[in-house]
Amino acid sequence: MGTIDFRADHRLSDTLALQLFVLRNQILRRGLILIIAMSLGLVIATLSNGAPLSDALADLGNNIGRYLAIALAGLVVIHLVILALAVLAWRRLIKPRQIRASLTAEGITMQKDGFSYGARWADADFLTEDRAAFLMKFSQLYMRLPKRGFAPSDETQFRVLVSAAVPKRSNRLRG
Repeated sequence: MGTIDFRADHRLSDTLALQLFVLRNQILRRGLILIIAMSLGLVIATLSNGAPLSDALADLGNNIGRYLAIALAGLVVIHLVILALAVLAWRRLIKPRQIRASLTAEGITMQKDGFSYGARWADADFLTEDRAAFLMKFSQLYMRLPKRGFAPSDETQFRVLVSAAVPKRSNRLRG
């Protein structure tokens, strides 16, 4: 199987979608662990504040909605800040922008925004797709290949390539 030369114009929507993918797969998982730890700390602090147990439990019951609202508001703020920073970074980069990748049986090399990233398929932690792109995670490296950059035969060849090269536990492609 030969090399697939991938090329696509790089749009702001690609950058934002990649940021949301990273948020969902890395930051939010860690954030949920933090929320659970902080909630546990809040319960321990409330129950050990010296007030009678019935008063402490009543305080927790009365304020649980506030605590959850604060945690959810924090998650929303994190999303907005990260997306706003992505937009600001996008505006700074030179135009026109292009995503280029070389896909072989061994791995992927991607060039975008003046950087070059490379990874071996055997090291893939996660490979999935949505309606617009293929999404990949290799350790701490996240990549997104918009489907519009593939010729119809290249997309089919890509699916065959990754089906053979990506570990089964990591490959979540449809079909």
